[in-house]
Amino acid sequence: MLEYKQKVGEAHCKRFGQFFTPPAVARFMVRWVGRSDGEEIFDPAFGLGAFHEQLSKSRQSGFSAMELDTDVLDYWSAASKQAGAFIVRGDYLQSWGLSHRNIVCNPPYMRFQKFLNRDAVFADFEEQLGIRLSGYTNTASAFLMKSVMELAEGGRLAYIMPLEFLNTGYGKIVKEFLLRDRHLAAIISLDCEKEVFPDVTTSVGIVLYDKSIQHEHVAFHSFKSILELEQFEDALPISEVDYSEIDSKEKWLPHFQTSEFIIDSDLTTTLQHYGRFSRGIATGANEFFSLTRSQIKSLGLCEDVDCVPCVTRSPQIKNAFFNGDDLDRLKSEDKPVFLFSVNTRCSQQAADYIKEGERNGYHERFLTKNRKPWFKTETRQSARLLLGVFSRGGYKVICNTSGALNLTCYHGFQPNLFGINYEDHLFLYLSSNSGRKVISLSARKYGNALDKFEPNDINSASVPLPEFFDLIPDERIQHAIEEYKSTLVVPQWLEAEFERIIIPPADQPIEASMGRASSW
Repeated sequence: MLEYKQKVGEAHCKRFGQFFTPPAVARFMVRWVGRSDGEEIFDPAFGLGAFHEQLSKSRQSGFSAMELDTDVLDYWSAASKQAGAFIVRGDYLQSWGLSHRNIVCNPPYMRFQKFLNRDAVFADFEEQLGIRLSGYTNTASAFLMKSVMELAEGGRLAYIMPLEFLNTGYGKIVKEFLLRDRHLAAIISLDCEKEVFPDVTTSVGIVLYDKSIQHEHVAFHSFKSILELEQFEDALPISEVDYSEIDSKEKWLPHFQTSEFIIDSDLTTTLQHYGRFSRGIATGANEFFSLTRSQIKSLGLCEDVDCVPCVTRSPQIKNAFFNGDDLDRLKSEDKPVFLFSVNTRCSQQAADYIKEGERNGYHERFLTKNRKPWFKTETRQSARLLLGVFSRGGYKVICNTSGALNLTCYHGFQPNLFGINYEDHLFLYLSSNSGRKVISLSARKYGNALDKFEPNDINSASVPLPEFFDLIPDERIQHAIEEYKSTLVVPQWLEAEFERIIIPPADQPIEASMGRASSW
């Protein structure tokens, strides 16, 4: 595997979305799918033949495959000294009309921006399956849906997958496919993703689909080591969700977690009741649009006319409060906290800088080439609440009073007319231990304990009702803000109030009273 990567190079592997299956994982998947020696098995993405190798140890026939990359096939053929007559050279996503008794696969993984033949594939899915894929669908999810459709009656399917689709918007249609006719048996989360794919930054798991039986529930397993796969048949799942209760519109990653609490719905609403988080400004070329004070001066630009203050990188904010003095310090330290922001009527110096950007090809980037004019950045207002997009060990929530905009390293909260009066309340809740527990349920889990928060996920998260907040006098909220500024810890009395919205699962929910006595 390492020799192959060294031979073809990292760029080639990325182009074809190649991440190769460890023997222990391939052995488990082949055993689960191939229940007897007479069962045919098909692999839509042969790669270096991990599944074929495991199968050939027990029997010599009954395997067929497809592979698009001729380089990987040539390498495998030379290394294994096999002709590979059972392998069809071609693009699985553009090969239709076949049916397979059993399917096992580690599909290529490419995000939608790098999806090979994307438009043609999407058109085929609409024609063949009658579904319109989301523009954010990745190759692995497309492979999985196509294989589910092609699996013969009584057959089994095992797919190793990035599990991000379980929590994303584009994953809804994938989950709908899996739930049809109640054949989805189990999903395994491999919390040892670096042991499976050392180079990935996404969560990894195995989808098990059995068309020989209609299941009463979907089992969700979580393994800390790939060696635990050997005991899969005897392992107890983290959770079993009845088909009558599982919903393709909901996030499924929480099913892999042992719930420490339930949320009291009588005391909560969703964040979008107060407003919405939206992603930061996407420039498409940060190295062009993000400027320091010295760069502005050398280019002859006007700091107050051609640029606007902007947080361009997450580490520029060090703690939970970011004000004008903090922004001025970054400016004086010559940090890139200015966003080049002009329209078609701009100074000669700005026009010269735009031409320089075009000479360097910035106008041909993925985002900029679809923007007219390419150098006109998105319109945003400064957000008082910022929430970090990525986190390990706890997200960053910022009270931003600097007036600066923000790029995509942070999501910014824009309150509605009603929510304007509750921004301080929401900031304290998001910063509290209870708030963090609840909001973290909306995170998308990636490799190496990395969490990612998307705006829609946060907006649908549970937060206290206005009536709950209204029980806390305004002066107490302001005192809490000042205490948090000085200690960087949410006051304990407020933590105790927010704890009211979560209930340990062993407890029976107690009827909430919005008018009950508070702690002051």
